[in-house]
Amino acid sequence: MVKKSTILAQTVLSLLLATLTSFGLAWALVFDLLKDKMNWSARESWPFFYIVWLLLLIIWLIHLWRRSRERLLLLNLMKRLYTLANHPDLDHKSDGNDESDLPENQEKRQLPTYSNQARQLTALVDRVVAEFNLTHEEQLAVEKSKDEMMTNISHDLRTPLTAIIGYLGLVVTPNSPLSEEDQAKYLKTAYHKSNQMKTLVEDLFEFAKLQTTQVSLNITDFSLGDLFDQVLANYAMEAENRHLRFATNLDPRVIVMAGDSDKLARVLINLVENALKYGQGASFIKLTGQVKENGLVEIRVINDGPAIPASSANHIFQRFYRVEESRNNKTGGTGLGLAIVKGIIDQHNGHVKVESDETATAFVMTLPLKQVKEE
Repeated sequence: MVKKSTILAQTVLSLLLATLTSFGLAWALVFDLLKDKMNWSARESWPFFYIVWLLLLIIWLIHLWRRSRERLLLLNLMKRLYTLANHPDLDHKSDGNDESDLPENQEKRQLPTYSNQARQLTALVDRVVAEFNLTHEEQLAVEKSKDEMMTNISHDLRTPLTAIIGYLGLVVTPNSPLSEEDQAKYLKTAYHKSNQMKTLVEDLFEFAKLQTTQVSLNITDFSLGDLFDQVLANYAMEAENRHLRFATNLDPRVIVMAGDSDKLARVLINLVENALKYGQGASFIKLTGQVKENGLVEIRVINDGPAIPASSANHIFQRFYRVEESRNNKTGGTGLGLAIVKGIIDQHNGHVKVESDETATAFVMTLPLKQVKEE
């Protein structure tokens, strides 16, 4: 890209050329074309010569000034477009004249050098348009995601609500022909559907909080082993009924880390419940913790249930995504559990992924041992 100093140097050279050229043209006009009336050796001829020379020089300088001004404006426009193409958030900070406004590494991302500034400008405009189209597509995707979310919420709330109203309607109908046994069964079903709605509303509330930037973490130091024991204790009875074995493993034996223990407990609860719902035929659920290099701790929630298809591994943390093809209530899930897991791990500056094969499925979380406590 042409620099401002280059344009100024070219302008100075053009000024010298204009001076010499206008002098030659004035000499040709006065002493050659008008040689019968003007003579260079006569003193009275020189004032007229200077006037002609000055007029020609002024005309040339006006043309040179306009041309240089257009080139400078073009250069400033190119700089502004280049900044916008690479760093849209810096455009409002730059006045287009100071190269120091650009990031230090911007020189490493220079556009190909063209001999024609118009081609450079065309390339920059194309680049800005491409960035705009990409941003526009992302905004459309966000809007589509919001629409899908509203549709899914309506579906998941309406289904149990319709069932609740239907069963309760049968029970409260005057002179109902239902037996006491059927009434008790319908009331139990309505109670079960109400719990489904309660779970969905709680998940929606938790997910909505994670989407806002105003939610802060209550950072404290806690024992990871104690957190494992507290979570698994909630499901001891269910594990016994399903002949599931719970296990924990820590390396080292005591790991003290920083974080919001309540939110991280919610993460482990969601993952354990996920293993209980979808791990049909599993024989164990294991929670492990291991201190890694660079001040990180790796937490795994492992079970030997059915493998997660590879096609679903990249989408499993998306909201309302379910591995099964149909959106039914067979497993009782809301489709938000893993999205909440990812949101909480992201809040802790961590990373979560899933590893699954025929032998075991593991949800792997990598978190910093230390967290910055918010004011």
